Amino acid sequence: MQTIERTDPLPESGDAYRYDVFTPKLLFRDLRFGSDAPAPGDSLPAYELPTLDGSSIQIGGRRERPLLLVTGSITCPMTASALPVIDALHAEFGDRVDFVLLNVREAHPGAHFPQSATDEEKLSHARSLRERYHVPFTVAVDTPDGDLHQHLDGKPNAAFLLDTTGEIVFRAHWARDDRLIREALQSVLTGTAPEKSQSRAMLGPVAMAMGSVDEVMRTAGPGARRDLWLSASPMATVGLLARLFRFNRSDHRGIAAVVALGVLMTAGVALLVSLFL
Repeated sequence: MQTIERTDPLPESGDAYRYDVFTPKLLFRDLRFGSDAPAPGDSLPAYELPTLDGSSIQIGGRRERPLLLVTGSITCPMTASALPVIDALHAEFGDRVDFVLLNVREAHPGAHFPQSATDEEKLSHARSLRERYHVPFTVAVDTPDGDLHQHLDGKPNAAFLLDTTGEIVFRAHWARDDRLIREALQSVLTGTAPEKSQSRAMLGPVAMAMGSVDEVMRTAGPGARRDLWLSASPMATVGLLARLFRFNRSDHRGIAAVVALGVLMTAGVALLVSLFL
């Protein structure tokens, strides 16, 4: 395989990509694909990246089997929520489709897992990610400046399904939408176009991920939780509420916490109305 390098400059470089503090601007940017993001019908150029088994893998270009590419990091609650369902899809389709988890920049950097400045640090974070979630398929490691990740629009936990020509046939803003990803996998294996070429699901995937927020912030280390409270206090609040349901599955904890917050807000509004009317 031949490494194909970008000829256009990266949208972000250095500290701009490897941010140390999670901000509201980053939060809002992560809520949707950008207008220039690779979309179904687009083809990815070939990137050759190292994997944790000591070899390398080509992402993009022609290949023997379809490829499901998922982005993620150890400090991303969405990744923590999505990996169990991606593992289940791998068990179902892994004999016919290549699955790759692309380790990208830290979504919520903290003292334990700051942004990686070198290839060695990036590899170390990827190993921690694989070990923590027992990832059974290939883990590829992007460059510290996110050469491939930035080409994919830099989302923390997106999924792209490529056919054997390297063309994107489906994309999901959040990899937690296993229903549409499963349908897309079934379609590409029969040589037909998916009924839906992309998933924009937001409320469901985010609600389920809230059950992972507290644990992931503790994993990231001091600084990550503070930045979350300053930049996304509703998310931090729901993550804290999810601890009340700690004996449930993480996705159930998240949904229960979202419902609990809704009940508390409704009760608060009703109380204020009763006091002033």
